[in-house]
Amino acid sequence: MEHNGASWVKEICLRSTSTCPADLLEELMAVPECPTFGPVHHYLAGAALLACAKRAGADGNLEAQLDELEERSSGVPGGACARWGVCGAAASCGMALAIAQENAPLKEAGWSETQLMVADLLEKIARAGAPRCCKRDSRIAVREAIPWFSRALGVELELPASRPVCTVSSSNTVCIGSSCPYFG
Repeated sequence: MEHNGASWVKEICLRSTSTCPADLLEELMAVPECPTFGPVHHYLAGAALLACAKRAGADGNLEAQLDELEERSSGVPGGACARWGVCGAAASCGMALAIAQENAPLKEAGWSETQLMVADLLEKIARAGAPRCCKRDSRIAVREAIPWFSRALGVELELPASRPVCTVSSSNTVCIGSSCPYFG
């Protein structure tokens, strides 16, 4: 199943050599096909983490993992943050960790850790204080998920060397401006 025409996400992730999910996320969000807002962010946040974890030595078939993430994330509609009370980028990170750990509904190992990670990501996103910024929330989710993935998967994911500056704030009528850590 293709997530809103986002085959480019999988292509970029499969050819990437990065072990820094935040940097790969920036690469994904910079392509012309990536909209400013929308449910594609529910796929690419987790995809960046899976791809970098694989490059850092995590187990699993990356192509199959990305396909599974695409399938799962396609069930999270745009506006889930307001309608469900769960940011799709945080959910994507949870889906990605669950996939990487091969979690199952009755498998105890990994279950609590994944739930705790998503709760942590949701708290950080909620404390950003404003709705409707998929780029900001994806950045927060991925950056905060890096240590969780490193510990859970026994790999060393790189932390970003710098903080990106938003290039789409003028496209967001409810941008929080200088209150956003990525506003430039």
